Amino acid sequence: MPHLVLNGDLIASRAYGAGAAARLLADVVHEANGRFAGALAAPLRVVQGDAFQGVVRAGSVLRVAFFVQARLVVRSDGRLKSRFGMGFGAIDQSLDAASDPALLTGPAFVSATAALEAARKEKRQLMLQGPDPGLTAAANGAFGLVEFVWNRWSPEVWRRAQRYDELEAVKPLAAELGVSYQAVHKQLHQRGVLAVREALVGLGELLERKGNRDHVP
Repeated sequence: MPHLVLNGDLIASRAYGAGAAARLLADVVHEANGRFAGALAAPLRVVQGDAFQGVVRAGSVLRVAFFVQARLVVRSDGRLKSRFGMGFGAIDQSLDAASDPALLTGPAFVSATAALEAARKEKRQLMLQGPDPGLTAAANGAFGLVEFVWNRWSPEVWRRAQRYDELEAVKPLAAELGVSYQAVHKQLHQRGVLAVREALVGLGELLERKGNRDHVP
C-alpha cells in the first residue's frame, strides 16, 4: 500500500497568537488522527508547536489535508490556516508498527521537507515532491487551482464544504440544514466546493495508482 509523508505548518500563527494557535493545531491533529485512523501509517504528530508530520495512505492524503485546513479555518474564524508539503518515495523502515513519524527516515521524508519549503517560498498551501517530475508538475499545477478557490471561501463555506466531504452527498447535507437540495447544490456549485472535492478525490486516486505501480512501501 503506497504512502506519502505529510508535513505541515501554520500560516499566520504569530498574528493569531502562538500559544492559542499551538493549542488549536493540537486539537485539530487529534481530530484528524481519529477521523482517518485507518489511513494513517504513522499518526500526525505536532512538532515545535506550529508544525506537524505524519505518514498517510496516498489515496487519502489530500482528504487529510483538506480536513486539517477546514478545521483550522472554521475554528479560527478564518484567521489561521496551514501549508502542506507531501513527499513521495521510499520509507526505509517498516510501517507495520509505526507510531511516531520522527522515528522514520527515507527519501519520502526528504521530498516532504523540500515540498514544504517550496510551499513556504512560493506562498502556496499544497505542494508535492517526488521522483516523478511529470506527476509532480501536474499535481502542483492542479493544487494551484484548488488554492485559488480555497482562498475565496468564507469560514461558513469551509464549514459546509467540510460537512459535504464527510457526508459525500448533497441530499443529506440539505436535510441536515433544513433547506432544499437545489439551494444547497447551487451554493456548493457556485463556490467551487463540488469541483474542488472532485479534483482532490481524483488526484488522490492518481497518487494511489502511481504508488501502486512504483511499489512504494
